[in-house]
Amino acid sequence: MSDTIECELQNTADFFQVGRRGIKAWAEDRDKGASIFLSQNEHARIALVASILDAWLDEGDLNRAMASGLLRHAWDSEPYIGGSRIGSYVTSAIASLKDPTFFSVEEFIEEWGAFLMTETEERELEAMDFPLTVYRGGTGTISEVASGVCWTLKREVASFYAHEWPLRWGITRQSAIVSAKVDESEAFAFLNARNESEILIPYPNDVTDLTLDMSSTEDFSPAVKD
Repeated sequence: MSDTIECELQNTADFFQVGRRGIKAWAEDRDKGASIFLSQNEHARIALVASILDAWLDEGDLNRAMASGLLRHAWDSEPYIGGSRIGSYVTSAIASLKDPTFFSVEEFIEEWGAFLMTETEERELEAMDFPLTVYRGGTGTISEVASGVCWTLKREVASFYAHEWPLRWGITRQSAIVSAKVDESEAFAFLNARNESEILIPYPNDVTDLTLDMSSTEDFSPAVKD
């Protein structure tokens, strides 16, 4: 880690202490964690997320409210380094760990998915009528597209990531939209900050009624990740 990043992370010690008790304290600490994350530059954000993941994996002291506020923004946004997007801050932090194979994004979702949600999103997930039909867009074979943890309730969102998003980055592989049925036990979180109705499924290999739809759909332009 560079001296500049170490200096910027000196004011983040509160992340690595046991959090306060109570609903009000949780909300305040969650907002604090998000604010600290947003105040860092690209490299420092990745380093901070990696430090939090290390503390979690080592079972060290961790303010989970602050961590959840930070990790929500880290999940929703992408670093822009060297003129290109390199995945979310979470996946970038995982890749920067001493042993990135020690755990997977799937395990991260299983542990942290519920903590990423706002109270409103929690209520919306609880009110959903399962099983749900979910969609995922991308390029490649059906198994490649279906292997990710991020799905959506909106087919037009999947269409965007199948057709428009790859073109922005010069990807010319075959576009595909995959749909599946998921039970309540398979949907670990519902995130809707970008109006994408995102469902996090840590083990997509377990979903049923998987189908491939190669047809084009209506245009859709969700907010591009920062």
